[in-house]
Amino acid sequence: MNKEDIRHIANIAQIDFSDEELDKFAPTFDENIELVNKIKKIDTEGVEKVFQVNGTENNIREDKTGESLSQEEALENAATTKYGYFKLIKFVD
Repeated sequence: MNKEDIRHIANIAQIDFSDEELDKFAPTFDENIELVNKIKKIDTEGVEKVFQVNGTENNIREDKTGESLSQEEALENAATTKYGYFKLIKFVD
């Protein structure tokens, strides 16, 4: 793959390479593309799809409802409120 092709792919990926970086990267780029093509050729027919290869189970806690603050309690220490909500300074146009 020539440098212009690599530069084009980098541009699509929004990656900027200096000429020096491109000179260092170009030789390994072909090796990486070759490796990806080898992986594509692997026959995976009949192989079960997995998302965790090390057997880790989902360890996120279960959502549980609990006691929460009333609107008045939540706003109690607010610097300013408006219409029963926190009043914030607009910082995005």
